[in-house]
Amino acid sequence: MISAGDIHSLLEDARLSQILVVDVRLTDVEQNSFIKGAFNLPAHSFYPTLQSLMPILTRYSLVVFHCNNCKPTGRGPRTAAWYQDELDKWELTESRAAVLEGGIKGWIDKYGEDELTSKL
Repeated sequence: MISAGDIHSLLEDARLSQILVVDVRLTDVEQNSFIKGAFNLPAHSFYPTLQSLMPILTRYSLVVFHCNNCKPTGRGPRTAAWYQDELDKWELTESRAAVLEGGIKGWIDKYGEDELTSKL
């Protein structure tokens, strides 16, 4: 887990381009707020496409996954585990997976509509 505050600080530092935020929520139903710069890779299609995503995701030293609230059995933790398992399988240590503590709901509770949050 990584806190919203830690991610916010990393994203504010323009020199740090080694972090990627991955929003695994569905695009057609759930998204009304999102973290600026986050990529949307819905959980239901993440695992089947993981092999083709690896060359992209491994460019980042930290890949942070989130869903609505990132409960332990939620989509954010599940997709982060799939990515970390694949990294471990290939003994890739230049990248790692993390989960946004509290998901997008925790982010909005802490930061609301700041410059790193967009609303549809």
